[in-house]
Amino acid sequence: MSHPLEPIYALQKKDRRLIKVLREIRDIPQRKNEIEAQLSGSKQKLETALNSKKHTEATLKEQELEVESLKEKVTKYKNQQMEAKTNDQYRAFVKEIGVVEDEIKALEDKEIQLMEALEQGKAIVAECEERLSKEREAIADELDELEAREAELKERAEKLKADRARAAENCDKQILQKYTRILNNKRDYAVVLVEPGGHCGGCHMKLPPQVTNDARNPTKIVGCNFCGRIVYNPPERG
Repeated sequence: MSHPLEPIYALQKKDRRLIKVLREIRDIPQRKNEIEAQLSGSKQKLETALNSKKHTEATLKEQELEVESLKEKVTKYKNQQMEAKTNDQYRAFVKEIGVVEDEIKALEDKEIQLMEALEQGKAIVAECEERLSKEREAIADELDELEAREAELKERAEKLKADRARAAENCDKQILQKYTRILNNKRDYAVVLVEPGGHCGGCHMKLPPQVTNDARNPTKIVGCNFCGRIVYNPPERG
């Protein structure tokens, strides 16, 4: 009489291979993230350079608008100057115009500095983009290899799942149900062999003699008193 755990034990070997493949598939996104994390420093530098350039552009635009507003003010004063009734009024407008023109000159000097800073900012952005592009090229091969590996593993997993499903058909349904529950809980083995000396092949604790004997009996399905795994003691092991 064959032992009902034989097909279950064979199924577990297939499950172990499948679990290993699925685990590697699951880990690939993290491995991709770790590779891409190598770009974080260059990405941060580029982002900082872009923000600095954007700030300079905004400040320059504000200065230009302010200069335009002051120039309109000068034009208004000059028009009013032409309508001055007295020399004092005329001189007052001359003074106001001079003050505003000084403001314009100061702002235009700042504009020149900002335009120089903007050109420097553009050069820094270009440099950061070039560095990031080179680093992307450097990791592209690694990412391509992972993509190919992921595709290969997914194809293998589908074949293993189909093979596993065929093997499960040869298993006792009730034992299969118990096996699946334990495997999902333990994440490694649900069925373990009795080790020499009568120890559990899962937790390695000493099993009671009765459990060791029952683990060989095809009419009984017994579990380890300590870890709860199903223990199996094939007759050919002596």
